[in-house]
Amino acid sequence: MFPEQNPDGFFCATCREFHPGLPFSYAADAPDSYVQLKEDERERRAVLGSDQCIIDEKQFFLRGLVELRIIGSTDIFLWGVWASILEKDFDEISEYWETSGREKLIGPYKGRINNALSEYPNTFNLKCTIRIQPVGARPLFYIDEPEHPLAQEQRAGISLHRVQQIASALIHKSPN
Repeated sequence: MFPEQNPDGFFCATCREFHPGLPFSYAADAPDSYVQLKEDERERRAVLGSDQCIIDEKQFFLRGLVELRIIGSTDIFLWGVWASILEKDFDEISEYWETSGREKLIGPYKGRINNALSEYPNTFNLKCTIRIQPVGARPLFYIDEPEHPLAQEQRAGISLHRVQQIASALIHKSPN
């Protein structure tokens, strides 16, 4: 029997071994719409930066965070994901990207998650609200579809046991 909670590590349900350390964040390097392009198409059709992406000068994406409070802890679990946004919102965010106090000047914005998170039912295209943070911090994404399990965990928090389940499932996945 595996202990349910060990913040210094976890017993993996996949390999049945103890792994030191427990990851409290996972992130997508790019929007799924970008990843789905063939490599030569990416070079011709898309521009990918660390926090922004444009495809065909028609699709606009912003990188941000979905924060989940860990129940019984002061720690936060993070999903780093991308959202599609309107061009006018993309342009305004870009204009204020380095502006001190930007979080009080612009937003919030509406978007749609552009990553499928394997540990949830379909997250691709989930509606979200985007709240800009101070310079140097990524925007926060709030899931607007209250019945979705990710939105429920965002509201109610996530157990340490659930964090361990996610780690067990993701640590052994090979990168695409």
